[in-house]
Amino acid sequence: MRLSRVSSYIAISLPLLFFLSLAFVIAHNPWFSLQNNALSDMGSMKNPNRCYFNCFLMGFSILALIPAYTAYRGGLSYLMPPALVFLFLVGLFPEELPYHTPSAVLFYVLAMSDIAIVGLKLARRGFETGYLWFILSPLTFIAMIAMVALRLFRGLAIPELVGATFILSWFVWLSPLLSGDLASKKLIN
Repeated sequence: MRLSRVSSYIAISLPLLFFLSLAFVIAHNPWFSLQNNALSDMGSMKNPNRCYFNCFLMGFSILALIPAYTAYRGGLSYLMPPALVFLFLVGLFPEELPYHTPSAVLFYVLAMSDIAIVGLKLARRGFETGYLWFILSPLTFIAMIAMVALRLFRGLAIPELVGATFILSWFVWLSPLLSGDLASKKLIN
C-alpha cells in the first residue's frame, strides 16, 4: 500500500484514536476534571499515572507525523510537521519543566497557522471550503485565548480540546487529498 493511502487512513482515524486514548487516560486519572484542570495535569511529575498521558501524547504525535509528512511532501502542509514535534515535546517534558509551556503554545500556533495558510492556498486553487478553514483557524485560536483570558473555566482542558478538535477535523478533511482520490495533484502543484 502506498504511503499516501496509509496516510489518508491514519488521518481519518486520528480523531477516534485521540478521543479513545484520552478516555483511557482519564479513566486512569479519576481525579481529573475537564473544567478544573489542564490536560497536562495528567502528565505532571506529581501524578503517579503520568506515563499514560505522556506516552499517549508522544505516541499520538508520532502517528500524526505520518499524514503530516505526506501532506508536506504534497504541498498540503508547511508547519504541521514541526507543530507535531512540539506536541511530542509536550509529552516528553512534564508541566513542571520550563520547556513544556512553550512547546504547547508553539504546537497550537504552528498547527493553526498551517491550517490557515493551506486553507487559503487550497481556496485559491478551487477548493472553496479552504476559505472556511482560513477563517476558522484564527477564530478558533482567538476563542481558545478568550476562554482562558475570561476564565470561563478554572482549567485549560476545554480550550485545549477545542483547539485539538479543530486540528483533528482538519486532518479528516485533508484525508481524501492525501490519498490523491480527488485529483489533488492538479489543484496543489
